[in-house]
Formats: sequence, structure tokens, C-alpha cells
Amino acid sequence: MNTPLTPRNRLLRPLLLAALLTGIAGTAVAGAGKDGRRPHDRPASLEMLAVQNQMLSELSTQTGRSTTEIAALFDEEGPRGAAETLGLDRDAMRQTMISARETVIAKAQTAGLITAEQAQTLKDTPPPLRRSRRDAPPEAN
Repeated sequence: MNTPLTPRNRLLRPLLLAALLTGIAGTAVAGAGKDGRRPHDRPASLEMLAVQNQMLSELSTQTGRSTTEIAALFDEEGPRGAAETLGLDRDAMRQTMISARETVIAKAQTAGLITAEQAQTLKDTPPPLRRSRRDAPPEAN
């Protein structure tokens, strides 16, 4: 059944098509990105990526495992599971994270990317250590 193309229908059809395509595109974007992040994950910051890479390097030195293997453990098991698999307790893992961040700050200062004052400010105000969603305790009902 064809509806006659009245002036109103001529206007509504393209708008409905645009709305439909926008919804489809929005759904596609809402899915996991090519980097594997889930929709609720925040995009990585430069500092976070640099600290993660340094931490993987330090953990590799401590455990004798490759950085690729350790990164896979973090992806599959989350920080707590990776620490357990690597045989590290919570304090050792926390110290590794702090050490990695301090190393990245020192490298940035040495490279001239930040001033000594900025480096000191970063050292004096460490970021809060976040819990992974995987590691969070179950919500109470």
C-alpha cells in the first residue's frame, strides 16, 4: 500500500530515515571499540597508558614473564586476578604502581615534557587508585 506523497510526507520520510540511520550508527558506536574497550570504560589518558606500560615493564622484571603475557593477564583477569597469578600481594602491586608512576614522571621531566615544579606537583598529588569493575565487591540488594 503506497501512501501519496503529500508535502508533509515528503518532509517526514527523510527525517525518519535520518533518525533511523542515526540510531543504527549510535548503536554501532556504543558497542566495543576496535581497542576492545567496553562502552562504560573511559578512554585512556596519556598518563594512564604510560604508567601502564612502565608497570608492565616493572612486573616483567619482577616476575620474569613477558609484558605481553602480563598485559593479557590484566585483560583476562583484572588487576586482582593478575596479581594473584603473578604471585604478588596487594601491597607489592600497589608499590609497583606507585613506582611506575614516579618513573614516568621522572622520564617526562628528563625529556623536558614537564618542568621540575610540575613533576613535584604530580608527585605530591598521586591519583587515587581505582578499583576495576571486575574487582569491585558485589552490590548489596
